[in-house]
Amino acid sequence: MIPVRRLSELDDEVRDRLLIRGRTGDPAVERAVETIIQDVRDRGDDALLELARRFDGADLEALEVPKSAWDDALTGLDPAVRDALTAAAGTIRRFHEMQRPTATVWEARPGLVLGRRPDPLRRVGVYAPGGRAAYPSSLLMGVVPAKVAGVGQVVVCSPPGPDGRPSPVLMAACAIAGADRLFALGGAGAIAALALGTASVPRVDRVVGPGNAYVAAAKQRLASIVGIDSPAGPSELLVLADGGADPAVAAGEMIAQAEHDPDAAVFLVATSAAVAVAVAEELRRRVPDEPRREVIEAALAGSCALVAEDLAGALAFAERYAPEHLLLLVEVPREALEQVRAAGTVFLGPRSSVAFGDYATGANHVLPTGGRARSYSGLGVDDFIRWTTWQEVDGDAAVELARVAAPLAEAEGLPGHAAAARRAAERGEEAAGVGAAEESAPATAPEGAPRPRAPYRSLTRYDPARPPLELELSANTNLWGACPPAVAALRRAGARPTEYPTPYAETLKAAVAGTWGVDPSTVTTGCGSDDLIDSALRAFCEPGAVVAFPAPTFPMADVFARMNDARPRPVPLGADGVLEAEAVDVLCDADVVYICRPNNPTGALPDRAAVERVLSEARGLVLIDEAYGEFAGESMVGSAIASGRGVVLRTLSKAYGLAGLRVGYAIGDPAAVRAIELSRGPYKVGGPAEAAAAAALLEGWSWMNDIVERTVANRERLADDLRDRGLRVLQSAANFLLVGAADDRAGWAGEVKAGLAARGIGVRAFDALPGFGDAIRVTIGPDPYMRRLAASLGEVLEARPAVTG
Repeated sequence: MIPVRRLSELDDEVRDRLLIRGRTGDPAVERAVETIIQDVRDRGDDALLELARRFDGADLEALEVPKSAWDDALTGLDPAVRDALTAAAGTIRRFHEMQRPTATVWEARPGLVLGRRPDPLRRVGVYAPGGRAAYPSSLLMGVVPAKVAGVGQVVVCSPPGPDGRPSPVLMAACAIAGADRLFALGGAGAIAALALGTASVPRVDRVVGPGNAYVAAAKQRLASIVGIDSPAGPSELLVLADGGADPAVAAGEMIAQAEHDPDAAVFLVATSAAVAVAVAEELRRRVPDEPRREVIEAALAGSCALVAEDLAGALAFAERYAPEHLLLLVEVPREALEQVRAAGTVFLGPRSSVAFGDYATGANHVLPTGGRARSYSGLGVDDFIRWTTWQEVDGDAAVELARVAAPLAEAEGLPGHAAAARRAAERGEEAAGVGAAEESAPATAPEGAPRPRAPYRSLTRYDPARPPLELELSANTNLWGACPPAVAALRRAGARPTEYPTPYAETLKAAVAGTWGVDPSTVTTGCGSDDLIDSALRAFCEPGAVVAFPAPTFPMADVFARMNDARPRPVPLGADGVLEAEAVDVLCDADVVYICRPNNPTGALPDRAAVERVLSEARGLVLIDEAYGEFAGESMVGSAIASGRGVVLRTLSKAYGLAGLRVGYAIGDPAAVRAIELSRGPYKVGGPAEAAAAAALLEGWSWMNDIVERTVANRERLADDLRDRGLRVLQSAANFLLVGAADDRAGWAGEVKAGLAARGIGVRAFDALPGFGDAIRVTIGPDPYMRRLAASLGEVLEARPAVTG
C-alpha cells in the first residue's frame, strides 16, 4: 500500500519533494481561484448563484438560510448526534474561555501610563467545509471561539446540497454554536463573498476555517483586504513511532486522517524498520474494506513510511515537515514533546487518538497545514480580537518625554514633531504649576515618594453623607434593633482581645450550611458582604477584566472593580428597574457579573428568569448580592450552586440587625467559593461577631421572620400613603422605598432631604438617578417612625407645593 524508505538514503531533492503537500501553489488552482474572485467582485450575488449551480448542483432561491431551518434541523437531528454536538460545543467553549486575553496597564514612570486592550472583532466569517462530507465539528471550532471572544456577528458559509441548503447536521450545529447568519455558499466563492461583501453577504473583518486547496488559495489571495487565520488545506498527519509502537494503532490513525480528502497527506516516520513494514502491511490489509476506500487510497498514493536512525532523527524530520497533526507513539511522549516546536497540535501516546482532537477534547482542530506550523498556530480566541494600545501622559512626564522626543525628531528631519513635543511639555509645566498651587503642602509627595497604582489616584473615600440625626432612615439597617439570640451570644462570648478568632469562621460556616441545607464547601464568610465582593473581584479579575452590573446599583461594585484593575461596565436598567433582555446579553459577555437582588437603591427585584439566564449563559463568575434577600422572600442560592458559576452574597447587617459587627457570607459553586476565601484571607470575622452571627442564624430565624413581616407591611402602607400624596414610589422588595417627585423636578431630592433633616430625620438623597430622576431613599421601620416620617414629609411638601406638580 505504501513504500518503506530509509531517511538516510534520501537525497535533499527527494526529501524536499516529501514536504510538498496537497495542491497548494498549483498554478491551475491559482488561475481558477482568481477567476472566481474576480467574478464575485464584478457580479456579486449573481456570480454566487451561478457557482452553486456549477459546482454544487444546487439551484438556489436565496443565498441565506433562515434560522427557522436551523431550528427544524436541530429538532429533527438524531438525539445521539445532538447530544454529542452539544457536549463538544461545551468542551470547546470551556477550553477557549481559558484563552481569553487580558488588558495590560503599566505605569512606566510617574505620569506615564500605557495600556494594551483586547477588542473583539465586529464581524467574522467562518467557513465550514461540505462537499465529500459534512463537518459540523469544524463549524463548532470556528463559531464557538468567536463567540467566546465576544465577536459582534458570526457569519457561516457552507456548501449547499442538491436541496439548496447545507446538510441538516451543519444547520443544527449553527444553532448549537450560536452563529448569527448562515449562507449556502462553498469553495473559493464563499471566501470571496465574505472578504468582498455582496448585496446579500456582509463583508467581514476576518475569515477563518479549513477547506480544500481552492479555499486555502482564495484566503491567501484575499489576505490583503481581509484578515485570515493560518492557511489550512487538506488534512495532514505524521505518525512518529518507536520500536515499541503498535502498528495497528498507527495504521488506524493514518486511515482515519486519509479518509478526509484524496489530497490529505499521511506519513509515518519510525525508528524501527520492522514497525514501518508492519504498518505498511496493516494498511494493505485494512484499506480495501474501508467504506471510504477510494478517498483513502488516493491520499495514501503519495504517502510512504520513513525509517529514521533514531528518535532524534525522527524528531528532526518532524520539525522540518511541520505537520498539522503529530502523533507521538513513543515510550515517553512527554519527553519527546519538549523537542517539538513545529506542529499544529500534538497527540501523546496510543490512547490519544487524533479523532478525539477532531471532535471531543475541546482543543481547536483548525490548524496550519502545508508546513506553515513553523510560523502559524491553530485557531484560537486570539484570531478573533485585535489589540488597542493607549498612552496617557501628565504634566511632569510630558516634560521628561520631550527631552527624548524632540532631539530624536530633529535628528530624523521632522521639526514639526519636535515642536509638538516641546509644546506638550510647556502645557505640562503649566498644569504642574497649577496643581502645585492648588495642593496643600502636606498633600504634595516629595520627589521619589511611592505612588499608588493609577486607580487609587482618582478614588475617593466612601462617604454616606450621614450627619447625626434623631431618626436615621438613610442606612437601611434594622430599626427594630438587634437579633436577641445574637445579643445573648455576645454577652456569653465576652471580650477576649488577646485571642485570635478562628481563621475562616468555621462555626459560622457550619451555621450557614445548616440554615440553608447546603454543604459547608459551598460557604465562606467575610467582613460584611462588601468584603466578599472585593475578594471575589480580586480572585477572578485579571487586569482589564470587565465587571458588568445593572445600573444604578450598589456603588461599591464600581469602586471595587476599579480598585482591582478591572473595567466597570454599567448596564442601564429598563423602566421601573426592569432587567431587560438586551441588558442580559451585555451582562453575559462580562468576565464577572454583579447583580444586586433586590437592587439598591431602587428596591426592585430583578426578574428571576432573567437572572437564571445570566447564570446559564454568562462566561464568567456571577455574583448575586442578596443583602436585602430576607425582605424579598426568595433566594437564588440553589440556582447559583447548580450553575457552576454563581455565588450568592448575604449579610447579617439588615434583617438581623447586626450592622455594627460586619458579618457577611457567600454560598455558591465550591470552586468559586474556595477562590474567594483564599482571596479574602484569614481572620476577617472577629470571635464575638462569629458567635453572634451563628446564634442569629441558628436561633433567631423566627424573630427575623417576624421583623420581616412587620417591615413589609409598613413598607406597603407607607408606599400607598406616599402615592396618595402624588409622589412616585418604585415597587420595592427590600426594607426601603425609593421616592421621587411626580414632576421629576431637578433639585427636589436635596430640598426634601434638607427639609427632613431640619426636622431631625435623615434620608438618602439621589440627584438625577439614572432611569428615575431625583429621589430619596427611606428605610422602613416601626410604626411610630413611619408616622413621624409621613407627617414631616407632608410639612416639607406643603412648604414646597411645586414638588408634587
